Amino acid sequence: MKLSVISIAYNNLNGLRKTLELFEDGRYSSDIELVVVDGGSADGTKAYLENSKFINKWVSEPDKGIYNAMNKGLSMASGEYVWFLNSGDYAISHAAVNELLTALKNGPDAVFAETMMVDENGKHLGTRSAITTRKLPEHLNWQSFKLGMNVGHQSFVIKRQLALTYNEQFRYVADIDWMIRCLKICHTVIKLNAVLACFTMDGFSSKNRDKSNKERFKVLASHYGYIPNLFNHAQIVFRKWMNKGKV
Repeated sequence: MKLSVISIAYNNLNGLRKTLELFEDGRYSSDIELVVVDGGSADGTKAYLENSKFINKWVSEPDKGIYNAMNKGLSMASGEYVWFLNSGDYAISHAAVNELLTALKNGPDAVFAETMMVDENGKHLGTRSAITTRKLPEHLNWQSFKLGMNVGHQSFVIKRQLALTYNEQFRYVADIDWMIRCLKICHTVIKLNAVLACFTMDGFSSKNRDKSNKERFKVLASHYGYIPNLFNHAQIVFRKWMNKGKV
C-alpha cells in the first residue's frame, strides 16, 4: 500500500464513520490501507469494525490515552506513508486525496496542506489560515513552529520510516512535538496547493485550551530554548491581541 490512513476513536462511532466514509467505496483499495485503533468503545464501534469490508487492520481494546493509541496505529501501519485522521476529522474530497496520492509518487519525505475548520455539524467555518492567527507557510521545516502550530496535524503526511513515535509524556499537544521532531529528519517537504483535511473544532485539545497552551510552551521551549521561547510567546500574545476574534 502507498498510504496508511490511521484513525483513533473512543465512543465516537458517528465521527469515525464520517472519517472513513470517503474511503469506503473501494476506489482506493490498492493505494490506501485503513487502520483503526479503538479504545474499547461501548457505542457499537467494535461491531462496525467487525463488519467493515474496507478497514484493513483494527483493534478495540483499552489504551493509555490518545497518543498511546496513535503509537499503536503507527506500529500497525504498513504503508509507505502515514496520515493520521482521527475520528471526527476527514479528507475534504476525492480530488484532494487524488492530488495527495499523485504527490506521493514523487517520493517526498513529507507533504503538508491547508486544513478546513468545521463545527460538530460539519459546517465549514473557514480555513485554518483564515480563522486562526497562524498562516500556512510556503515552506515547512522544524523551525516553522516557533510561533505556534501553523500546519494542521490532519493535513500532514509523512514517510512511515520517518514517523517517530509520539511522546506520551505530553497529554495535550504531543502532535506539535511529534511534527517538529519528524521535520528535523525530513529533507524534502512539499506543499499541496489545496485543502486536504477537515478538522472538527470540538476536539480534545480544543476543549482543554488552557492546559494545552501551558504544555505547548513546554514543548516549544524544549526545541527552541527557554529564553527564545519567552520572546516568541510574547509575539504570540501580541499577534492574538492584534487579531481579536480569531482562534
